Amino acid sequence: MSDTAPYRRLLDAAPFAVALVDVQAPSGTIVYASPGILTLSGYSIDEVLGRELWFLRGEVQDRDVRERLLEQALRRGEPGQAVLRSYRKDGSVFWNDLALVPLRDEAGTLTHVAAYFRDAVERTRAEPAAREGETRFGAATHREDRLTGLFALPFLEELFKHDWAIARREARPIAVFAIDVDALDLYNNTFGRAAGDSVIRRVAHCVSGCLRRASDVTARVDGGSLLAYAPGLDTEQALRIGASMAQRVRDLRIHHPRSTVLRYVSVSVGVAALTPEASDIPTDLFEKARRQLDCAKKSGRNHAA
Repeated sequence: MSDTAPYRRLLDAAPFAVALVDVQAPSGTIVYASPGILTLSGYSIDEVLGRELWFLRGEVQDRDVRERLLEQALRRGEPGQAVLRSYRKDGSVFWNDLALVPLRDEAGTLTHVAAYFRDAVERTRAEPAAREGETRFGAATHREDRLTGLFALPFLEELFKHDWAIARREARPIAVFAIDVDALDLYNNTFGRAAGDSVIRRVAHCVSGCLRRASDVTARVDGGSLLAYAPGLDTEQALRIGASMAQRVRDLRIHHPRSTVLRYVSVSVGVAALTPEASDIPTDLFEKARRQLDCAKKSGRNHAA
């Protein structure tokens, strides 16, 4: 039996996905993957071997700022950890808690990288008492909203602090969206709470679908209220996306006979964006988006302001 066999069995039995990346191979390809990769992503080991480390990121055009930070750490030969928006084989989205550890040979040359993949939401469920500092985003929180499958607000706020700091350092804009389902109380009174919850789920998935980049984050606040942010968008770009959110919800054509806005379920969207400076406070951008949401409601609802 090979001397490495016990170590291979140890990795194969790990309760999370493990991969080994050969950084000296072209594009840094995966040369080992544990069986946990199938449970996490839906890809078999054979489908993973030979791929690049970032294959779970999907076909996105813009690099995730967190992904770029990991790459920078690897170039410096340092370990890194981040939560990245990723895609399973069936196309479903999950948040990948990815930790990377550089491995060196006896001469000190970087030869491989050990990658540890975990579903961020499932990790939080399994470790509710995780201590502060365990991940780069600080104390563990309830990350998933049970009704919609989106993030819960506390986790969005943790991610936002991190991305705000990057936006300020790189002098890049960041946009926030505050979204409300119009006349949801009247819909609930007409069709019942279960039907209202179904509307919230459909609207939440429709709105989050307008923000498809790896760095975009959407959460439910409460009821039919959602909050989202998108690094790299200025006010003009964000307003176009806000208008698209309103249009796509209208296109769902969910009948709402008691709405005073139109015959179908609609949303109002408040948009705020800026390039953070040292004197700016992150929560002020949330408040500005909520004020813009009030403006959208006062000016007729069913649109972005």
